[in-house]
Amino acid sequence: MLVGCGGGEEGGGDTANDTSGAHTDPADVGKQWGYISWEGKLLIEPKFERASSFSDGFAAIKEGGLWGFIDKTGAVVIKPAYNQVGQFHEQMAPVRSHRWKWGYVDTTGNLVIKFQYDDAKDFYDDRAAVKVGEKWGFIDKTGKVVIEPTYTEVKNFGDGRAPVVVEGKWGYIDTDGKMKIEPQYETADSFVDGVAEVHTKDGQFGVIDQNGNFQNRQSFQSNVAYAEGLAPLKKEGDWGYIDEKGDFAIEPRFEDAQKFSEGRALVKLNSRYGFISKSGKLVIKPKYFEALSFSDGRAAVCIRSNDADAAEE
Repeated sequence: MLVGCGGGEEGGGDTANDTSGAHTDPADVGKQWGYISWEGKLLIEPKFERASSFSDGFAAIKEGGLWGFIDKTGAVVIKPAYNQVGQFHEQMAPVRSHRWKWGYVDTTGNLVIKFQYDDAKDFYDDRAAVKVGEKWGFIDKTGKVVIEPTYTEVKNFGDGRAPVVVEGKWGYIDTDGKMKIEPQYETADSFVDGVAEVHTKDGQFGVIDQNGNFQNRQSFQSNVAYAEGLAPLKKEGDWGYIDEKGDFAIEPRFEDAQKFSEGRALVKLNSRYGFISKSGKLVIKPKYFEALSFSDGRAAVCIRSNDADAAEE
């Protein structure tokens, strides 16, 4: 769930008029979030306490200690009224009330699945993971339970499969709850573009297809996640990017580095964040206090209220 620029959320309300639990998190003081374009142009002025990446044309933002949603023009389309939220996927988003229960709203802000869950994840493949007590299951968009809450841990569906934990091991179920890949992995991620990254019980790291066929990756690449053909890797204290052969395509020189998204990767240099292209060129100079990766053609960026250099475009 979204936490923006550090820390968890407190306070909130069931409706736009109920702000009984709202408060300002000390971690938010002095920070202003806005959005830039792929070229680094300022699209939405930094003015929010926190912000999320765009998804399905909407982004979660925090104002006055509460979360709501904006559209791609920066207009507030769902007034901040919740103490925690997820992201919009498939026209629905999980939101949490000040009574600590989760429900789901549609893109107009209507509560379409009532507050009743102890935790909730985003919709993927017409399914959303919800927690009842200590167990996770899945619902459809009507709120009907389609996979009973029996799992201690789960992750989102992707390509018709979802990772679930059974007796301490990760396996994969389909959208009907049938086990398709038997529990056997130490870690497992959701499927993206037909493959999922896993760690086997003997410590190997690699990817599996939807039938569970495993492809190993070289040992020094353990815990490396690829995106757009490149993966961040740390060497002797600095981060760079390797290609799928394991060779450095972008030499290590960054203090931090995130996966590529939409042809840009978020990197940290001289204690500030900027973005590079797949050639390694700094296309958006490192000047932001914090930032998130690109999504829907926009990236959320954070400046300090007294940081004139970062605010200028």
